[in-house]
Amino acid sequence: MHIRSLSLQNFRLYGDFKIEWDQGINIIQGRNACGKTTLLEAIYLLMTGRSFRTAQPKELIRQGSPAFHVEAVFVKHGVDQRVSFAYDGKERRIFYNATQYPSTLNLLGHLQGVVIYPDDVAIAKGAPAVRRQFIDMQLGQTDPLYVHHLSRYYRAMHQRNTMLKENHVETIGLWEQEMAKSAAYLICQRSQLLEKLDALASSIYDEISGGGEKLRLVYRANGLGEHPINDLKELQTLYSDQFARHRQRELGLGVTLTGPHKDDFVMTLNGQETRAYGSEGQQRACVIALRLAEWKRVHEEGDEKPLMLIDDIGISLDMSRRTHLAEKLTALGQVWVTTADELGMLKSSKTYRLKQTDAL
Repeated sequence: MHIRSLSLQNFRLYGDFKIEWDQGINIIQGRNACGKTTLLEAIYLLMTGRSFRTAQPKELIRQGSPAFHVEAVFVKHGVDQRVSFAYDGKERRIFYNATQYPSTLNLLGHLQGVVIYPDDVAIAKGAPAVRRQFIDMQLGQTDPLYVHHLSRYYRAMHQRNTMLKENHVETIGLWEQEMAKSAAYLICQRSQLLEKLDALASSIYDEISGGGEKLRLVYRANGLGEHPINDLKELQTLYSDQFARHRQRELGLGVTLTGPHKDDFVMTLNGQETRAYGSEGQQRACVIALRLAEWKRVHEEGDEKPLMLIDDIGISLDMSRRTHLAEKLTALGQVWVTTADELGMLKSSKTYRLKQTDAL
């Protein structure tokens, strides 16, 4: 799989812009604020339906313009495909070939890929919500049933929370049963994912850091303690009992205090949590290993190489780690790397040198 071309209209600082991409490594070079990251952001938007820089799609509309439009032509299974995303401040219009999609969730799985960007370090040192989003986005690219259960769980939890807040609990058990069924599926898939990523990321971290430290990933299912996560029916019963047991305490609060929406995973180096004890360089190296492990797992789940997007490849990595990372990129299919510097370490690559006037 590879993207042939990307077209932008009134997206961020771009007016009307089109670029053709190489099938291998694409280096986007230029000074700060010339639109390098915006090109990766546009690709990621078409992959996931969201930006990795903002949760507010209005911020993506060029100043003074009524709407933006982003489109990519890509090849998958040897066939040309087209995907587009437009937003006018109120309504999203998403098309995959000639089919209009009702939701951004429908985009997941078509353009599979991984992004590494400076704020990614939040996976290592940020709040649990950041790590849950990482898990959800990765599983969403390979498992449509996971997306279904994730949506179903949050929809049912919203109904339960409303009933708790208004003290209308006559039929709350029906919503709790729906939550429990989806919760069981979610944490089973999450647990299996973390087991896979633990093995992959540990090996990759060892390569890019030169050994001496052992990276481990451990999933923590909220409210389950040491209960094994492998039996869907047993977990469904466990969650149903848990929701019923906590109901009285949650009345009036309008908040469900336990469940997959509170889960987390822990990253450790030699047994110590990177969130509390890791240096900035160690945290970034852990996240890069995690992202590369994500790429490898998605590749193993499918039959084509996912895309790889790397924003500002050199930030907070010493030269040794940067060189190890660069060596791994040649095997990753189509790659985009943004940088303000020359990257002589990346061989067999095509460089696009951007100026601020390119975005006008």
